[in-house]
Amino acid sequence: MRALFIADVPLEDPTSGSEQVLFYQATGLAGLGVEVCAITRQADPLPWVIRDVDGVQEGAYSASEMSLLRAFISLVRYPLRVYRSFSKGLPFQIAVSHQPFNYFILLITRKITRTPILYVFHSPSHEEYLLSHQKGYYLKNLIHVKGRRMLEKWCIKKASRIMVLSRYMKHKVRDIHGIPSDRVVVNPGGVDLRRFAPPRDRGALKAQLGFPEGRIHLLTVRNLEPRMGIENLLECMRILKREATGIHLIIGGEGAERAGLEKMITGLDIGGEVTMKGFIPSDLLPRYYGAADFFILPTRQLEGFGLVTPESMACGTPVLGTPVGGTQEILSGFESGFLFRDTTAEAMAEGIREILSLYFPFKDTYDHLRVRCREYVVANYSWERHISQLQSIIDEIS
Repeated sequence: MRALFIADVPLEDPTSGSEQVLFYQATGLAGLGVEVCAITRQADPLPWVIRDVDGVQEGAYSASEMSLLRAFISLVRYPLRVYRSFSKGLPFQIAVSHQPFNYFILLITRKITRTPILYVFHSPSHEEYLLSHQKGYYLKNLIHVKGRRMLEKWCIKKASRIMVLSRYMKHKVRDIHGIPSDRVVVNPGGVDLRRFAPPRDRGALKAQLGFPEGRIHLLTVRNLEPRMGIENLLECMRILKREATGIHLIIGGEGAERAGLEKMITGLDIGGEVTMKGFIPSDLLPRYYGAADFFILPTRQLEGFGLVTPESMACGTPVLGTPVGGTQEILSGFESGFLFRDTTAEAMAEGIREILSLYFPFKDTYDHLRVRCREYVVANYSWERHISQLQSIIDEIS
């Protein structure tokens, strides 16, 4: 079988959630003997490049984020060039698209009209754009939002089947784009269980990473943008500081909101309770997860799945999260008490306080909780399980 993956993000060196899903799907199928090619976009200055990524032939081209005209020219030119390089007159038995733009070009040029198509719907393109451009010009945002929504709907309706990572996104694609439920299949994301595993010596790991001694360590790793809810988490830390809980929060990630968050930390007088670590490289993520006592997911809007939740739990670290999107599905399947009642700072402080009183004073109880976290993810969220379901869906429609 020959499979073509189509995405608007890079396959090599994945960082975001959608990039990781793309990477593990493509390389997972390649590991099963499927000949996999991928057409992607990247930030690299090279116009385009063909490279091998763990058995997948990736054709990645540069798309400028600074110039709309240059981005459009690249979109018209390079996906077709990469496709011709890969096709060589031989058909693909399946196309798997992860975003709409490259997919749209291949559709309107009739390159994949006879190929069964599986569309992986991560989240609504127009909602993601709007949430990350809230401070932009109204008319410009309106054009982008309307255009993205129309384009995505047209592309999705051309697909044979739509895959989502959560029931939350199944409802989204139905309500926004009018896709019947019987065309949408839920296949939750996964975790690399070898890479994300409990550490042998958490105390030594805390010291190596510079965690403050004698504190209860909370961790969150997020893109620093408004929908992630970091502002509410900082307000929560102000509440917990007044109660002298001995909690310290480590925030990993970069983004447009960083300067504002740092100013907020100073204004709330919680500099001693919060550390901004900046971007945490992917090879260090398992160490941070494993060293933390609890992971906090404070999302306010649009959590399509949230790979950080099963990743943290695979390392043995319990997750407390807001009842938003996929987080609610993951944590309610484990224990509903780890879901905050809502997204407010007060609800987070209340939830953290309650969980600490139940688990943290008792070493055996807390250690058993960490074991349960790992077991839950092994049973429900391995990439092997995800790839097996993906293969079944492909077999059904191809």
